[in-house]
Amino acid sequence: MTPYEKVINVFHSMFQSNEILPDGLEQQFFTNAVGEYETELTELGFDEESNTFKDPLTSPQIQILGMLMYKGYLGRYRDRALKLNNVVGRDIQLTGLANTKAQVNRAYEDLIDDIEKKLSKLKMNNFD
Repeated sequence: MTPYEKVINVFHSMFQSNEILPDGLEQQFFTNAVGEYETELTELGFDEESNTFKDPLTSPQIQILGMLMYKGYLGRYRDRALKLNNVVGRDIQLTGLANTKAQVNRAYEDLIDDIEKKLSKLKMNNFD
């Protein structure tokens, strides 16, 4: 059995921030990550009562779940940067938000590419 905390540790290791996430939001990132993983690959058998997976997860599975959680976090951050960019409008050069927006978008796209590569490596190929 693999505990929920192992995935949370991977998630927290992916970014450095002083922002403390509410437990409910962190739990939602986790639920979204499990749902996306199960949609792409296979059922993981997460037991919400014990906060563990019924079967032990491999290191790649734990890493991908943490990355999927980070994708949710980064997507939220990206959304905030885009909204700020829309509010500020023409004063972008003065505030430096244009660079922030571009960097967040680049990081988000790189993360999605990395996740897709790792997911494809875990998919079984059938050439029957």
